[in-house]
Amino acid sequence: MIFAECNYHIYDKKLLVIIRCFKHWRLKLECTELLIQIFINHQTLMIFMKNKQLTQHQVNYLDILFEFNFQIIFWSDKINTKVNALIRMSLINVSESTQRTEDRYQIILTLDRVNVLAIKSEVDLYQRVKNVNKTNEFCNEYKQAVSENKLKLHSIELKHCEIIDNVLFRKDLLWVSENMHMKLLKKIHDQSFISHSDNQRTTDLVQRFYYWSNYWATIRHYIQNCHVCQQSKTSRNSINELLHSLLISQKRWKDIAMNFIIKLSLSKDYNVICTVICCLIKKHHYVLCHWRDNDISVKETIWIMLWNVYWLHDLSSSIVSNRDF
Repeated sequence: MIFAECNYHIYDKKLLVIIRCFKHWRLKLECTELLIQIFINHQTLMIFMKNKQLTQHQVNYLDILFEFNFQIIFWSDKINTKVNALIRMSLINVSESTQRTEDRYQIILTLDRVNVLAIKSEVDLYQRVKNVNKTNEFCNEYKQAVSENKLKLHSIELKHCEIIDNVLFRKDLLWVSENMHMKLLKKIHDQSFISHSDNQRTTDLVQRFYYWSNYWATIRHYIQNCHVCQQSKTSRNSINELLHSLLISQKRWKDIAMNFIIKLSLSKDYNVICTVICCLIKKHHYVLCHWRDNDISVKETIWIMLWNVYWLHDLSSSIVSNRDF
């Protein structure tokens, strides 16, 4: 049998044996007027002689079987002992070099399919977190507490923490300092081959090598504020209500709409345009700004609004945007 036929169900394999026999003795069986009796130890194959819904394989077999006058007769293994013994002997003597056994052992991940740069990036990221761990002020404070055999510091359990080569670990996981949380999550969550995974997947990736206090809350907060995830993933929150139209503003610049035009080419150190529009009179301000690592902080957004909008107009009572700040 070819490799595809090895995956057939036993029902189709038994029928395939009959087809092969008919093809082998075709010249002698086609010209005979006698009824050809086929003895088989698979009782389910008897249904093939009756009207039933056939599979695609069986429909193809009918084109060959219609040329012969045959009858399928069931014989159990106890009655047909000689033939059953011969079949089992042939199975024992099957060579291990058949195509079916050879295809079981294949190299799925070849060298040409491995992204060496991605692996190197993971190693560099781990080394960066490790270097920060050695010099960070808070990590040094925790390391000092661990060396003094303290069980808790700043409401954080230190029971399973240990120091290896001046690096803080917890249960063999590298302790990540606070200033590296967002950089680490950006590298893990925003990878192209992971494609902005959900909370569970991102948490599993972090738990393989890294640890910090309440990391699951940090991951959840990061994904909730991920701009790509907000645009491409539907919210599953059952408490969300239907969308409502915005209320008509009663005063100029009391209700504004704000957005960022991103992924622009760098021009005079600017790569993003912030648009601020009055919802009543539709006047607007375009503010040039610069984003580092395709992101902007709340503090930087506040400064943009203060120096470019609020000093010209009154403070707004509502801001409409498609981003969470």
